[in-house]
Amino acid sequence: MDDKQFEKRMELLKKSYDRMEPQLDPEAVFAQIEAENATQQAQETLTTQKPPSRWQKPAVWIASVASVLLLSVLVSSYVINPSTFVQTAEQEQNQEYDEWLSNFTKKYQEKREHMRKELDIPEKEFSEISKVQMADNEINSLPKRKEMFQEIQNTNHDFLKSLEKDALDNLQTPRELIQLIETYEDPMSFEESYFFYSRYSHSVEEIAGYYSNKLAPYEKVLSQKSQSLPTDLNKLIASAEKQYFELQYNGQSFSFRPNPVFGKDAPDYIERLHPRVLGYFKYLATGSLLVGGDLLYSIEDSATILRLYEKTLVADNLSETNDFNVLKGEFENTWLAIFKGNETDPIRTKTGQYKPEYIDLLTIIANGEYGEAMRETAQLILGEIKLTGQSKTLEQLTTYDIWMGILHLREDTFMQTEDGTTSIAIDDAWIEQTKSLYNAYVKTKDDTIINTLDPINIVSLFLYANGIGDRETAQRLLSDDVNINTVVQFNGMENFTALHEMGSSQLNIRATVKSAAHGVIGQQLSFELTSVVTENGAARYLINAISE
Repeated sequence: MDDKQFEKRMELLKKSYDRMEPQLDPEAVFAQIEAENATQQAQETLTTQKPPSRWQKPAVWIASVASVLLLSVLVSSYVINPSTFVQTAEQEQNQEYDEWLSNFTKKYQEKREHMRKELDIPEKEFSEISKVQMADNEINSLPKRKEMFQEIQNTNHDFLKSLEKDALDNLQTPRELIQLIETYEDPMSFEESYFFYSRYSHSVEEIAGYYSNKLAPYEKVLSQKSQSLPTDLNKLIASAEKQYFELQYNGQSFSFRPNPVFGKDAPDYIERLHPRVLGYFKYLATGSLLVGGDLLYSIEDSATILRLYEKTLVADNLSETNDFNVLKGEFENTWLAIFKGNETDPIRTKTGQYKPEYIDLLTIIANGEYGEAMRETAQLILGEIKLTGQSKTLEQLTTYDIWMGILHLREDTFMQTEDGTTSIAIDDAWIEQTKSLYNAYVKTKDDTIINTLDPINIVSLFLYANGIGDRETAQRLLSDDVNINTVVQFNGMENFTALHEMGSSQLNIRATVKSAAHGVIGQQLSFELTSVVTENGAARYLINAISE
C-alpha cells in the first residue's frame, strides 16, 4: 500500500468515526491514542533500539479507533435499540399468560362439569342458565383480552387470581352457596346477612325455575298423592332437595322453592344469619301468601309469617331494593286481606254481625301475638265494634294504614332488643291507644277486654286508669295481694316515658319515669305479674307486686 492509498483509507476511516454517537469525544480519543503511542514507543526504544517503522503509528491509531468503534456499536445496540431484550420479556410474559390460561381453563371446565352433574341438568339447558352463560363468556374472552389483562396484572399482581376466583364462584351450586355461611363469623350482622341473601336468591331462583318446569308432566300424579312415583320424578325431587329446594303446591300448581332456612334439612350453621333478615328467606320459601285474592295458608299461619316480614321491614330501612318493595307489598296486601276478609272467608255472618272467631282474631292481634305493627289498628277496631257493633277504622282501612304501622315502629315507638325483650315508648299515640282500651272497658264492663291483654298492655292500662284517678278500674288489674291505696298516686300517664320487659320475661315490666316526676314517683315503677285462670278456663294476667 503506497502513501496515497494509505491517506485515502485513513480519510474514510476518519469520516466513519465522525458519524459515531456524540457521546464519544473525538479529542479525548485522539489524546488517548497519542498517549498510548508515546508509551509504546518508549517501551520499544528500551527493548529493541530499532527505529520506528512508518506504519507503526498509523497501525496503532487504526487499532485504537477500531476498538472504540466496536465499543460504540455494542453500547449503542444496548442503549438505543433494546428490542431484543424487550422482545424476550414480552415472550416470557405471553408464555406465562398462556400457561395460566391453559391451567385455569382446565380448572374451569372441571368445576363447570361438577356443577352440571350435581344439578343433574343436561348440557343444553345447563349452558342456558344465565350465570353459567356469564361465566362461559368471561372464559371465552380471555384470549382476546390478553394484552389488556397483562397490563392490569403488571400493576395489580392479584388481578388474574381475583378474576379466576370470580369466574369459579359463578359455578357454585345452591348447596355450596349455603355452605358459605360457615365462613362468616357467628352471629352475622344484618348487613352481612342481607348481602348473603341477595347473592343467594339471585343465583338460585333460575335453577329452582328449571326444576319447577320439569314438574309439568307430573302434575296429575302429584295431585293424586300417590305413594309410588315415577323413577324420573323421584330423581328430579332428590336432585332438587339436595339443593335445599322444597316441593310445594300453591293451590294451582306444584313448584320447587328454595328453603334452606325453614326446611326440615336446614343445616345448623344457618342460625348464624341475623334473625331480622329471615323475612326475606321466608318469602323466598313461600312466595306470595295471596293467590287470586285468597290466602294461600290459614289466617294463623299467614299472620305468623307476616310477623317475620314485619321484623325485616323495620330493620331494613333503605327501602330502595326490589326485594324490599316486594316484601312491603306482601305485608300490606296480606294484612288487608286478613282484616277485611273475602267472599271465601267472610268476617261477618249473614245477618251482618261480626263472627265470634273474627273477634277472637282481633283480640289476638291486639295483644301483639302476631307482631306490633298491627296491634294498635286491631285495638281500635275491636274497641269500636264493642261500643257500636261497627268499625269505621275497619271500613276505611287501606294499605297505606298498614304501612303506617311499620313506620310507627321505625320511630322507635316499639323496640325489640337483642335478647328478644320488648320496649314500648309511651308517646301520644300509645297513650291514645291505651285510652281507647280504657273507654271500651269502662263503657261495656266486659272483662274479656282485659282478660285477653298481655302484660305490657295490663301495665299500660293500669298507668292510665290510676293516672286519671280511676282506682276502681286500676284495682281490677291487681291481684288481691295488692291494695290500690298503697300505690303512689300520680297525675297522668304522661309522667312515664317507656315500658320495658325485664330479664327476658314478660312477667316483669319496668315503667321509666320522666325526670320531672322523679320527686313524686321515683325513677321507675317495677311491676311483677302473674297468670291466673278465669272462670271459662282461659288465662289472664294480674299485677301482684309494684315497687319503686
